[in-house]
Amino acid sequence: MSTEVRQESTRCPFAIQDGHRAVLESGTIASYALFGVKHWLLASAEDVKLATNDPRFSSAAPSGMLPAERPGWFSGMDAPEHNRYRQKIARDFTLRAARAQEEFIIRAADACLDDIEASGPGADLVPAYARRLPAMAINDLYGLSAEEGAALEASMRAVTSATDVASVKARTDEFFGHAEKLVRAKREQPGDKLLHRLAEAGEDEILLSDEEATGVFAVLLFAGHDAVQQMVGYCLYALLYHPEQQALLRENPDLVDGAVEEMLRHLPVNQFGIPRVCLTDVELHGQVIKAGDNVIPLYSTANRDPAVFAEPDTFDVTREPEHNFAFGYGIHKCPGQHLARVLIKVAALRLFERFPDVRLAGDDVPMNAGMGLFSPAELRVTWGAR
Repeated sequence: MSTEVRQESTRCPFAIQDGHRAVLESGTIASYALFGVKHWLLASAEDVKLATNDPRFSSAAPSGMLPAERPGWFSGMDAPEHNRYRQKIARDFTLRAARAQEEFIIRAADACLDDIEASGPGADLVPAYARRLPAMAINDLYGLSAEEGAALEASMRAVTSATDVASVKARTDEFFGHAEKLVRAKREQPGDKLLHRLAEAGEDEILLSDEEATGVFAVLLFAGHDAVQQMVGYCLYALLYHPEQQALLRENPDLVDGAVEEMLRHLPVNQFGIPRVCLTDVELHGQVIKAGDNVIPLYSTANRDPAVFAEPDTFDVTREPEHNFAFGYGIHKCPGQHLARVLIKVAALRLFERFPDVRLAGDDVPMNAGMGLFSPAELRVTWGAR
């Protein structure tokens, strides 16, 4: 049994899409057109695990999806090919590596907050903090200058803002050209940052071509740069919108790790997982997914599955942390998850420490909804006398 799902134009800022919820509650799967290509949506935690961990579903780029096959684009590969590229970046995305970068992130957060305070009272936290802080951390991780990072981010945003397949293809080609120039430049520069290591054979003895290194670099940027910026902004919005939860965190900072997990679970920032292709006919809930059909795991919807999470629509920073799907599942689980957690933790704690009375400047918070992500487009706040 299946249903058809259409994209909503408006929605509650903390709710999963009504259509996605309907799929979850029905216990079925649903059809959905993405870039004019039919996909099956899988919504429950059990179904999401199936699509992301069962060898009958392949991560090879589904027909009609972008980018086209490119060397190094490992999010569109299965094991063992996927593992070769993942191994190349493994040391830079461990929990230890994220913790080692935390001191830099704290300094960067304080620098952002210094500028916010100097220009206040009042600020839009999206450009001034939620986007700027992760960009600083990501530039440090890759070994990019502020200018290189800004130019690359602008090129990437041109891709994600495109509204049709032809525009996406053209802007993707431009982005890859820009990224490959950086890869080639780093081959000529000594350094011990991620982009330098992508461009050379290190202890792993894996030497990538310029095209392969560019593909790996591009996957990391598209999967993590904009997504973590949106995550940080969304988490700050959730705490500002729910002052009682913010107060619990202020009074009990030891709750922060669990609070981060709860925000990742509750906030529907990462709605669509990486599309998969069904390699053989699979029957699921009475519906046959045919070989060659595309499927999409709905991560945010799986995070509201009552079969896994008690009172799943309740936002509670004291909830006992459980596995969630914010970063995916299986071998394609986001490599940058540990860095993202550190960024969210530092961003929240430093903001509320610097501005104990920070609050939303109004009730109207416009939301972004595109490329499978959902988060505040603006986050205007004020502090001081009311």
